[in-house]
Amino acid sequence: MKKINKFLLTALVASGLLSGCKKMDVINENHPNSGIVYNSGSDVESVASAMFNTIFQGQHYSNGVEAMLATAADHATCSWGNFGMRDLSFEPRDVAWNNSPAYANAGQLKFTYDRYYSSIVTASNVLKALNSGVVIGGSGDARAKAFAKFALGLAYGNMALVFDKVHIVDDTKSAEGVLATASPYKDVATAAIGYLTEAIALTDGSFFIPASWLGTPADVSGNDFKKIINTCAARILSYLPRNKTELAAVDWNRVKTFADAGMTSSWIIQMDGTSKWYMEAGDYLTYPGWGRTDMRVVNLMAPTLPAHWEDNFSFPHPAEPIAPLDNRLKTDFQYLGSNDFLAARGYYHFSCYRNKRYDDVYTNGVGPKATIMSVENDMLKAEARAYTNDLTGAAAIINAGTRVTRGNMAAVAPTLTAIVNAIHHERQVEMYTTGSGIQYFEMRKLDLLQKGTPLHFPIPGATLQLFGETTFYTFGTVAKADGTGTSNTGWR
Repeated sequence: MKKINKFLLTALVASGLLSGCKKMDVINENHPNSGIVYNSGSDVESVASAMFNTIFQGQHYSNGVEAMLATAADHATCSWGNFGMRDLSFEPRDVAWNNSPAYANAGQLKFTYDRYYSSIVTASNVLKALNSGVVIGGSGDARAKAFAKFALGLAYGNMALVFDKVHIVDDTKSAEGVLATASPYKDVATAAIGYLTEAIALTDGSFFIPASWLGTPADVSGNDFKKIINTCAARILSYLPRNKTELAAVDWNRVKTFADAGMTSSWIIQMDGTSKWYMEAGDYLTYPGWGRTDMRVVNLMAPTLPAHWEDNFSFPHPAEPIAPLDNRLKTDFQYLGSNDFLAARGYYHFSCYRNKRYDDVYTNGVGPKATIMSVENDMLKAEARAYTNDLTGAAAIINAGTRVTRGNMAAVAPTLTAIVNAIHHERQVEMYTTGSGIQYFEMRKLDLLQKGTPLHFPIPGATLQLFGETTFYTFGTVAKADGTGTSNTGWR
């Protein structure tokens, strides 16, 4: 069994940002006293340089939500009790998210929540320092301001995608530390887009982003950084809906504007063999003996194979298909002739495939792996066109991409249903273990999450305790399925 890394957790919110009857202080064990950190330009720049890495940890460490979102979405499958994976993949979905601070996997949700807020705290303090007269010099001030706005937008955008509500605080606004003052996810997303729009406006050719700030193999030009920001804004708008009704209300012209100005090459993380730049959750979702590819995804690539492993011992182990519909089943996935999950935990966890595409970089945790692929932005561009009645344009983008070039699949027809299905296919197959949570967000907005699956997650119970709450609200179970907090329909 692989060694599970342990990481320091940060506290929830910043002193001075959340105020009122329940004032809470940040205990950020990775940073020295804030009065010292933000006292000089060089110190401010040093602190600013770590803002994205903190968000990255919340996205991709095994301590966070990525792995459990993958199993909740029936994208990956795993019967092991680690990381909340099993608890969110019971069938039927009659186990709600346990939001008690005493729950064994409570730290998964809180880790992601705390990491995002830690970055928000740092970004807010960086902006406060710069606006109070601290000078970095040269183009450093503009870069730090743009990067801080980017961190605010990305952190809040990610929180809007995962949580039902959070407090919006920054260098100019504070909020009382009580549950009633938390903003609903739509308002959080609006704030996130606002920060990202500011970051775009602040970014010009006068500066570059050092590779160490973004985890990239090389420095990123201001122009390419602006493309990353645009893609991040487009994906927040596209992935936010909790159901098809909200999907229909998305401003797809705005998505198109952001995506068209977005990334033209993948945002590569250069994993460095340490815990700093390690896409750990993806490793566990693919490592032999751990996560496998859910049969629902296997069936997309080879429709002759079952989309669900029936929950009985007599269900026959599927044979390896000779000619799959999608060639990536052969290039990116490995056929397995037996299962090592515990039958007593449900045969429905079984699968005959695992993803092998990134085995080389995961061997030592060293090498390039995308956090956002260029094809993800391509699908956002196609999706925006499809929902604004440019079906021909949407089909052209898809047919020029990985569906054909890597999957060797037939060109998609210029019809809305065919295009939506093709985009869904690429998000399930090509974007495997990239863009934390993509498949969960995709299944959610198409009403495909199994009935009883949480559509988002509550503020962590341990945080609610800090607010003075004694009960811990949550989502999930077939009995609570309402279509707004818990899925009331699904793919099966």
